Amino acid sequence: MNLILLKTTFKKNWILMLIFIGVLVMYLAVMVAMFDPEDMNALNEMISIFPEELMKAFGFSSLVTDLTAYLASWLYGMLMTALPVVYCIILGNRLVAKMVDNGSLAYLLSTPVSRVKIILTQGLYAILSVISMFGILTLFGVLICEISFSGHLDVRAFVQLNITTALVNILAIMIAFFFSCLFNESGLSSGSSSGVLIGFLLMNMIGGSSEQLEILKKLSIYGMYDPVEIVRGAQTIWLNTGLFIASLILLVVSVLVFKRKQLPI
Repeated sequence: MNLILLKTTFKKNWILMLIFIGVLVMYLAVMVAMFDPEDMNALNEMISIFPEELMKAFGFSSLVTDLTAYLASWLYGMLMTALPVVYCIILGNRLVAKMVDNGSLAYLLSTPVSRVKIILTQGLYAILSVISMFGILTLFGVLICEISFSGHLDVRAFVQLNITTALVNILAIMIAFFFSCLFNESGLSSGSSSGVLIGFLLMNMIGGSSEQLEILKKLSIYGMYDPVEIVRGAQTIWLNTGLFIASLILLVVSVLVFKRKQLPI
């Protein structure tokens, strides 16, 4: 890893990260403000109006009775994967493919820094940015919940939920990063990563809405991710380990692909 390149990459992309953190924090604040511990039955009755298949597709649960499960269902069930996917696609493309397009990578390769160090640094920045995003979100979530509804949030379960959610999104950004390393054109990179990641989201939604199509959910990277079950105490050690290993493999493959490919410079 090259620290100078890491700092430069941060300077170029911190505003993008800040925008997405701001949006996610805003949604979290709004959802906490909408929570009414005295009237959860009304929320569950409202959910029951909608078709069960539709609610399952969007990851909403009608069995939430506390603040932690409420956030897991209504915020993490869909939003905390759908919005970060946009971030992953944009950042993944920026880190390599766009640099090839605009010629800035040619400058980097003319320095003594090796290809491996360059791409490894870019990949580690992608991972660290997602960790930072969910780290800030976790701290803000605990703080605002304690201020608004002291004692209602299961902090340990909430932290565990954010760890697993961060790992899911790290895998997503590694997929986008891989395509960015694979293609020299920014359009091909962003188009491929968009198609795959949005496809996984749709597979998860469609598979979750119908037992006949459940195979689609199982084939999606989001298929094993169930926020409500996580905060209810489901074991996540194997899921977290699997997500970590898959992300690491993609990072290594991305480095190897970038190291050996021909660049138009």
